[in-house]
Amino acid sequence: MTSHVASARRRGLSDEQIDAIGTPDTWPRFFDERERLVLRLADEVSGDTSHALSPELVSGLRSHFAEEALAELVLVAGQANLNNRAGNAAKQLLGTTP
Repeated sequence: MTSHVASARRRGLSDEQIDAIGTPDTWPRFFDERERLVLRLADEVSGDTSHALSPELVSGLRSHFAEEALAELVLVAGQANLNNRAGNAAKQLLGTTP
């Protein structure tokens, strides 16, 4: 998450929202329902159970987003997950540059 703080700030998230992203039980204080669904999607896509999104999440996302938006959300969440995992592996294998 720390690698995305600057990007989150540029997109208008407050420091409180950025801090809350890692603590799902605080999401209702800082994010509306649509935002919480997107955060849950990102969590589920990057977790060990990404092959089976929860039916509640699928239903909630479908009720708030059109099909094109859902496709974009999946692609963005998946790409961010890929970038993070590949970056973590590269740091371990190749080291970090000063």
